[in-house]
Amino acid sequence: MIVCPACHAENPDGTKICVKCGTELPKAAAAGPAKTKPATDDTRKFGVRDTARDLVDVLWLLLILLLIVFGFWMEATHWTGRWSETEEVKIVKEPIVASVPHHAHHAAHPAAVQAQIGEKPAVEYGDPESFYEKGKTQYDHQHYHESFNYLKQALEIDPTFAKAYFGLGYLYARFDMNDAAVRMYEMALRFDPNHADATNNLGMMYYQAGNYDDALQLFQRAIALNGQNADYEFNLGSVYLDMNQPQDALDAFQKASGLRPTDASIYNDLAVTYEKLGQKQEAVDTWQKVLQYSKDPDLLQNAKNHITYLQAQS
Repeated sequence: MIVCPACHAENPDGTKICVKCGTELPKAAAAGPAKTKPATDDTRKFGVRDTARDLVDVLWLLLILLLIVFGFWMEATHWTGRWSETEEVKIVKEPIVASVPHHAHHAAHPAAVQAQIGEKPAVEYGDPESFYEKGKTQYDHQHYHESFNYLKQALEIDPTFAKAYFGLGYLYARFDMNDAAVRMYEMALRFDPNHADATNNLGMMYYQAGNYDDALQLFQRAIALNGQNADYEFNLGSVYLDMNQPQDALDAFQKASGLRPTDASIYNDLAVTYEKLGQKQEAVDTWQKVLQYSKDPDLLQNAKNHITYLQAQS
């Protein structure tokens, strides 16, 4: 309804002139803006309730991850809850020396020196050479844990000290930790490429693994560095013998026996080589030297058996 401003009469909507007094009526008020539904706020998907639910999911995920990590940790610590000792420390604590492979006695051995056995290693003082010497002595007295500690301390003082790496390589090889021994010998050669003993011993690792080609090169290099070492020549002959190159093996064994003329094990392999070459009398003579110099009952019996067989063939 429209109220007339003059007579205050009510007129129907849409009337332009008051039906009572004829006064022009005002126009109807413009319609206000249509009310609309509040726009849906997408952020409501991340409201308090949803955020709490997501937080719970995250917590469950973290719990699962923690359980997985805990499982790996317990497995690594053998379900003791404590980190186990490293492989290195475990083996050097073994009270019994592992068995030594054939020919392993021809690996270069660190010579024994005088030192007080059982003394506590000094951590802050000393030079790497002194720690290395103490490590050698402890090794020779079968104090492997102490030897390990001294060699490690030498490397703490000088991480490029090749002798300490060589000593660790020898220690690991003693316990048949061949991979660790190879790494240590390689480190020794990295810092001292002319370390003949490390070269020879690395060759022994390859030889025992059946890698004759690399072993051959290493033994040849060791001999080039030191041509007066019977072990290097013996090892070279052993590779040649296993590669079915008896003439080359013969040359190497002859040189080895010349450098160490009372070593029965050298004569043992030299006699075998003579047999392979068909030189029976030389083989018999060499087996006789095994009988002369050996105290090993197995070598003695083996020599006797070969002599009997060869003499029967004459």
